[in-house]
Amino acid sequence: MAAFDVQCEVAEVRTEVGVCPGSAKVRKGESYVLGARTPEPRGMCQRAMHSLHPVAFAMRWTDKMQWEKTEFVDIVCPDGFVTYRLSRIRTE
Repeated sequence: MAAFDVQCEVAEVRTEVGVCPGSAKVRKGESYVLGARTPEPRGMCQRAMHSLHPVAFAMRWTDKMQWEKTEFVDIVCPDGFVTYRLSRIRTE
């Protein structure tokens, strides 16, 4: 079985103040590792987590996939304010 964690970085926040207006108030540059546990203690918005979870899950548990043409995948949150960038981290 593949052994990857997934690095999740806030790549862009499309607001004038650079802070997501949602409940988590994420800012560009925040970073989380998605592995055996969800990001704590300063985690991300649950709506965003549910949006990116299918891709992060596939990245975590499969070998390099056919659709991976770059080293990362960008996913926009449901509200359209934040772009999250997912990339693999090799774990042992």
